Amino acid sequence: MSQLYFKSSPTCEYCALSRNCTENINNTSAMQNVQVLTHKIYHKGDTLFCAGDAFNALYIMRSGSAKASATTIEADEQIVDFYFPGDLLGTDGFAQKQHAHNVSFLETSSVCYISVNSVNALLTHSELGRQQLLSNMSQNTLNQQQQLMNVHKMTSIQRLTSFLLDLSHRLAQRGLSSQRFTLSMTRVDIANYLGMAIETVSRLLTSMQQQRLIQVQRRHITLVNIPEMRKICLSDLLGQTGDESDGMQHAMLRSTTDYPLSSIGGEGRLY
Repeated sequence: MSQLYFKSSPTCEYCALSRNCTENINNTSAMQNVQVLTHKIYHKGDTLFCAGDAFNALYIMRSGSAKASATTIEADEQIVDFYFPGDLLGTDGFAQKQHAHNVSFLETSSVCYISVNSVNALLTHSELGRQQLLSNMSQNTLNQQQQLMNVHKMTSIQRLTSFLLDLSHRLAQRGLSSQRFTLSMTRVDIANYLGMAIETVSRLLTSMQQQRLIQVQRRHITLVNIPEMRKICLSDLLGQTGDESDGMQHAMLRSTTDYPLSSIGGEGRLY
């Protein structure tokens, strides 16, 4: 990959290692030790790396979005994470010196490239860079643990609502709108990630729109009633029993009877 240094973009402010970009390093000797970032543009469907590939670098999403997936014993795809601008990719390669996941892009995207040598130099010469890298890896671990808990402990409506709220929060952290955003992943991907049937995702999205919790216009989502959505996620913590929670979910599913799946789109996408 050629050494293409780039001008700062709005998303750089929210990047996991933005303060260590070569563009921000003024000391000549420091730049020789920490040649951190280059970037490359990828298109929808392109692969960044595959499971089993040698671990040669870390990557940071500069723009666009991507998904990480693992292959099950039955050769099925299981999506384990989605990535957005500022997110760090490739840390799965540290343990075995090879990547454990497949990462592919959901839309035209740009990623910054940090070679292993540069990562080692960053860890050696920059205390701030070391702290940022470890903090980011720790946050990724916490996010994965939370997702595992959600799949096993939350109802379907809670999982989908939590997913939308988490996406809203992640976008807000990057200075983007937390109420209005575009979903780059397909309905199939969302169902896979949340451990749900595609039909369930479709019916719940339609029901949430009917309940005036969200608005769906093609790929564009508007969160209309965030406080009420948070209540749904916290219903069990607030003392609602499992039967009551299941009852709420079944009621929402029944309320979609008069609303065909096509009201939020065709097969595979939320439009």
